[in-house]
Amino acid sequence: AGLQAVDDAELFAVGSRTKEAADKFGDQFKVPNRYGSYEELARDEDIDAIYVATPHPFHMENTLLCLKHGKAVLCEKPFAINTAQAKKMIALARRKKLFLMEAMWMRTFPAVAKIRELIAQGAIGEVRYLRADFCFRAGWNPEGRLLNRPLGGAGLLDVGVYAIAFAQTVYNQLPLRITGLAHIGATKVDEQASMILGYKGGALASLTCGVRVSTPHEAAIYGTDGWIKIPPLFWQPDKIIVCRAGKEEVMTFPRLGNGYSFEAVEVGQCLRAGKLESDMLPHATTLSIMKTMDALRKQWKLKYPGE
Repeated sequence: AGLQAVDDAELFAVGSRTKEAADKFGDQFKVPNRYGSYEELARDEDIDAIYVATPHPFHMENTLLCLKHGKAVLCEKPFAINTAQAKKMIALARRKKLFLMEAMWMRTFPAVAKIRELIAQGAIGEVRYLRADFCFRAGWNPEGRLLNRPLGGAGLLDVGVYAIAFAQTVYNQLPLRITGLAHIGATKVDEQASMILGYKGGALASLTCGVRVSTPHEAAIYGTDGWIKIPPLFWQPDKIIVCRAGKEEVMTFPRLGNGYSFEAVEVGQCLRAGKLESDMLPHATTLSIMKTMDALRKQWKLKYPGE
């Protein structure tokens, strides 16, 4: 749906585990080429880039397949299950000189670019603290993806990654201190969690995530001279509120398509420029996010099959 708003992008083909599933998707979005395996899709010489949108544990395998067949890849978040997997993906992309980017669509929104610009300009002074929450109430389905440990459930990898990516967006560095508490439920995954990240100079981030409780999905950045508030939904923002000298200024930003369009535009621009990674979301940033989640899961003694 997002590609429909991008002038110079075409949804050219879809690959699924079965031809029936590919045809169903193809009929819905009018995709001319449908493949009953990922291998067939990766072999299509007329494809420029492939968007990997499978469940978390399959991101590395699917991305490596596409890269081995010479395709640029936009891989859905979380980029992989852990840092070791992410490093393998990035290493192969660099060896084959192919573009690779995590599909963290939040980073590509104009509002987020404006937030980074304001912080760089010192608009709210030195940033000392931020908070972000992303929790939602999922129905109880132990076999479903969200609560299923073999499928990479639950809160941290699915939605906590947005909160951590937001902190990374603001501070642009790996936390020096990482701590958190999680409720590990009956299916042995994190159903809800609170996290505190500490940065050099004492700056802090307070984050929450979960799939068994609802929160507003707000975020805020606090500096020595003001603050920036991102109303719901902070992970796809069209508006920010900037407070300086006691005065609030509301800034709004137009959305392209459904919002996913922004990352498609970024991929296209990078491919035309011959880039191997995006300046909006470089490999180093993705690895920092993965390392932070690895550290939290280690504290929670949460491992996924194969780790």
